Amino acid sequence: MTGSLRVIAMLAMLAAVSAAQAETVYVAERIRIGLRAEVVETSAVVKTVETGTPLEVIERFDKLARVRDPQGTEGWIEARFLTPDPPARLQLDKLQGDLAKSRTQAAEAQAQLKKAQSTLAEQAEKIKELEKNAADRPAPALVAPVAIKAPPPVTPAAANTGFGFSYLWLGISFAMLGIGFAAGVRWLRESIRKRSGGMYLRV
Repeated sequence: MTGSLRVIAMLAMLAAVSAAQAETVYVAERIRIGLRAEVVETSAVVKTVETGTPLEVIERFDKLARVRDPQGTEGWIEARFLTPDPPARLQLDKLQGDLAKSRTQAAEAQAQLKKAQSTLAEQAEKIKELEKNAADRPAPALVAPVAIKAPPPVTPAAANTGFGFSYLWLGISFAMLGIGFAAGVRWLRESIRKRSGGMYLRV
């Protein structure tokens, strides 16, 4: 009879255990609780989990839940210590982390903006300096182009005319001088012959 009651009790417990859908829950605020190997409270603690630890619900039985932690450890825990929402401390930490990240991004954006403004200021100064130099520089005077006449082409014959002409006249002058000298000598001899009675005198 006692054995039959135990079997019936076990069957009732197994019937009461329902397979839960995969859901994530968190350990409630400011506690540390152990995961037990069995449903009974006297079973060994396989692991201790802290506040904010995300747990995957495998199944539920009465006021207990069988869960799995991120490292894969499974155990039973009282459902009253679980919450579907992250604890306020985790939410606060997440918000603070997001705020710090936003501040860092804002500081980087501000630094880039200052750099861009500095670059624009430098470019503006360069433009002003170039405009000032251009205004101070006198405008170049307009000079009318001067037409340059090309010299007439010089032929070889024309180039040698003056030089050849001088030598020609020099030769003619020497020839006339020789002819005049010969004529003077002849005239002198004739004059002497006439004076000396038809006899030639060697000169």
